[in-house]
Amino acid sequence: MTMETHTLDTYTPSKKAYKLHYKIWGENNPPENTLVCVHGLTGNSGDFKYVGEYLSTRNNMRVVAIDMAGRNDSDYFDDPLDYNFTQYLADLDALLKEIGCTAPSSCDWLGTSMGGLLGFYVAARENSPIRRLILDDVGIEVPQADLQFIAQYITVTAEYEKIEDLVPLLKMALGSPYSRGNMNEDQWLHFATTYLRKNAAGKYARNMDDKIAVMFQKEPLGKIDLIQLWEHIPQPTLALRGGLSTLFPAKVAEKMQSTKVGDPMDLVVLPDCGHVPSLYRDDQIEIIANWLLRTQPVAAA
Repeated sequence: MTMETHTLDTYTPSKKAYKLHYKIWGENNPPENTLVCVHGLTGNSGDFKYVGEYLSTRNNMRVVAIDMAGRNDSDYFDDPLDYNFTQYLADLDALLKEIGCTAPSSCDWLGTSMGGLLGFYVAARENSPIRRLILDDVGIEVPQADLQFIAQYITVTAEYEKIEDLVPLLKMALGSPYSRGNMNEDQWLHFATTYLRKNAAGKYARNMDDKIAVMFQKEPLGKIDLIQLWEHIPQPTLALRGGLSTLFPAKVAEKMQSTKVGDPMDLVVLPDCGHVPSLYRDDQIEIIANWLLRTQPVAAA
């Protein structure tokens, strides 16, 4: 299934115009079969290449994946304080309007890490556009040690002569709490390609704005209590947990299952992954595909 790239015009609170980019796989598939994919803190729309190709073909879905501001092809902010949850949510509302998913229960949502946190906010709204919620290794509580690790990690900069130079370093995370799991060589290269971009010096560096670190260190999880949000999310939910992940501990996943209101939360543990499962492999994507096929959506109001 082919992928199309689109541009969305939006604004900061100070009315400064900027552009966001997003991708659609299966653009001509039924709009009621839309899956919105939102990446993690340092990710981008390229993280959902394999999800988009698989679900648009086998599940007849329209798969939409955005580059949040400061990532990949979307514009960077001048003011680092604009990288905050309020702005991200405003941008996602603009995306939902752009793709025709503002009515209650009009789309499904796949959120990786930060994208899952943003999904909590949207799913908890009255008459939420989210019909079914899929979480990729993120829960309602995040251990402080992991937040500190990420805060330090995103301030580390490195440059590479060519994209392939990053692959051995990415593989070093295998077996750790931050492993994406085993992948084939093409998938490792895609990971590196998605992670890097060529800079003004002609070297390859991280594919995001370094200023994103400023607000993350100040407000990593947004201002609202995630547990309070969880109490207002009745939608069917699938949580994928990396078995090696410390960011989404088993006890948090179990707490979410036992306190879930409305429809249940299904939990699947991917043993060889940490934070986050890549969602590149067919066996991982099949879990999502089969869950979507067998789960009854919440009826639209």
